[in-house]
Amino acid sequence: MPASNTTHLTVALFLGFILWLIARRALRAFRNLPPGPKGLPIVGDVRHIGDRDWLMSSQRRDEYGEMMYVSALGKGVLVINSARVAIDLLEKRSSIYSDRRHYICAGDFSTKNLMFSLMPYGDLWRRFRRVAVEGFSKSAVKNFYPIQGREALVLALSLMKNPATLKKHLQRHTWSIMLSVNYHFPPVDSEDDPVIVGVAKHTERMLHVTSPGARLVENFTWMRYIPSRFAKWKRDAEYWFVQDSLMFGDLLGKVVDELANGIDRPSFGASVIQNQRKHDLSECEQAWLVGAMLAAGGETTSTMLQWWVLAMLAYPEVQSRAHAELDEVVGSARPPTFADLPSLPYIRAMVKEILRWSPTVPFGLPHASTEDDWYEGMFIPKGTICLQNMRTLNFNPEVYGSNVAEFDPARYLDENGQVKVLMVDREEGHMSFGFGRRICPGRFVAEGTLAIDFATLLWAMRFDRADGGRGELDVRTMVHAGATTQPRAFEYKITPRFTEAESLLKDSLNLYG
Repeated sequence: MPASNTTHLTVALFLGFILWLIARRALRAFRNLPPGPKGLPIVGDVRHIGDRDWLMSSQRRDEYGEMMYVSALGKGVLVINSARVAIDLLEKRSSIYSDRRHYICAGDFSTKNLMFSLMPYGDLWRRFRRVAVEGFSKSAVKNFYPIQGREALVLALSLMKNPATLKKHLQRHTWSIMLSVNYHFPPVDSEDDPVIVGVAKHTERMLHVTSPGARLVENFTWMRYIPSRFAKWKRDAEYWFVQDSLMFGDLLGKVVDELANGIDRPSFGASVIQNQRKHDLSECEQAWLVGAMLAAGGETTSTMLQWWVLAMLAYPEVQSRAHAELDEVVGSARPPTFADLPSLPYIRAMVKEILRWSPTVPFGLPHASTEDDWYEGMFIPKGTICLQNMRTLNFNPEVYGSNVAEFDPARYLDENGQVKVLMVDREEGHMSFGFGRRICPGRFVAEGTLAIDFATLLWAMRFDRADGGRGELDVRTMVHAGATTQPRAFEYKITPRFTEAESLLKDSLNLYG
């Protein structure tokens, strides 16, 4: 096509997009959208739609109520500020609120829409979900207890030996668990292991390309038709799909080879391969499903552990109560195991509380509506992106008490000190795992990892502030990293709780061989 014709086509597409925006906005003016900022003519509220701190502020809830609708460049975003609305829409009407935002770069080109967490709602997604729910059910995850128990011991020993590099220890720890859970991969000794580096880079890329404003094509969709030779973003995306497919394929291929040689060790990958006929997934689809579950658990769990260490520094009385429970139930002659957890209600309540209190994924993973809908007299257009504001959903004083901003595991305990149900039909007692058909299928693995980590680390050591505890500790300064938020860097010190702790950890680790 001559250059002049290409230019004319580009201009025509751009003008058509502008006219579509004007018509769309004019049509919706006659419908009763949920309340929200008015925005600018044509382009809408481009100032705020990518500003997470502004969107999740409690001031927005006070100003606009349980729902806030923000529109920019033709895209509508519904910020859900109450559990009632979230459950009504995302669970009770899950048949039309289970889609994901359509990402052109991250979806169509970087992953060919095979990334489970971003996959459009449809038949393939339902098959992926069925496999994931079976592979990570409450009964299935018990097979992973030895992996998690071993890694908790390794983490405790690593922190004792070199406490200065907390973040690196936690990242190595969670990636090693997820590699073993998904592929029965041997324990990884360093965060610089090539496999960890490759998977971590994939996760970083995905977090980047899905963050607001990262790729213009998400707002100016006509750009997807620009030939690859003129669009570096498209060349990069196509390249990384090939590379990531090879990486995930190689990892799962090792499980295939083991099974072929009669080596059947518990892993999600082995479960996927053994049930291939039942679920009818191609080799590429299997590789991406297992790879997606690997990527989903590593970064979020390590970040949550960072928030937990910060909570231990900020709330020493919580740490002391956990120490007392461990001393009474486990004693000092051995580290705790999964068999002890039913007798450690405060540790289990601590897991629930960190999942409620930690702002690791402040808006969850966005849902999207597949049909026009009306809710309590308000119109929610088809294609609306639905964000779950965890800072209001998990901080409701009517559910959690007046001290919602504090880290207090006791809110999950009854008068007898046993774990209680805070929310009807929601055993976990918080909203952090998501809603409806998009609820996190790996949540039982995450809970198990956190529980045995908390028990093992607190049995072996005490976390203290490096400054001796002078002044109030800021626990709400966050660093945004893609879709997640991490705590600002903080200083701490670690003290073994008794002289035999390190040797007892090593003795227990040796039992794993």
